[in-house]
Amino acid sequence: MRDKMVKVAVLDLNGSENWNRWIVGTPPDVPKSSLFYSEQVQMAFVNNPEKEEFLKIQVEHYHTPPIEEFILVLQGTLTVKVEDSIILLKPMQLLAFPPYKRHTIADCTSPLRYLLIRTPISTEKTKVVTK
Repeated sequence: MRDKMVKVAVLDLNGSENWNRWIVGTPPDVPKSSLFYSEQVQMAFVNNPEKEEFLKIQVEHYHTPPIEEFILVLQGTLTVKVEDSIILLKPMQLLAFPPYKRHTIADCTSPLRYLLIRTPISTEKTKVVTK
């Protein structure tokens, strides 16, 4: 029987406390007591990061199975290197990375807003830095 007390929640992405971090997932960003705690999916909202600092922290990597990753651009553009190809993502385009597919963000425009989604959740054990 389904729990009739299951809660639903709205997370306001306009609040700066929800920018540039995991907003759905596990600790430390999402406490277990949060309605947005999940062991099945991670979601980050990236909102207009400072370009130079943002690009400095990007590293080429891949995820081991069963991790899949998705980027949905909402505003601006992202240039993503996937294996040996360059892909330009524009607003309302979604890019999917299956396991073992090397990728990194190579460039971006400003203002930039996008969602990063991983399922199931990724850990340092499932993210392999290649360079």
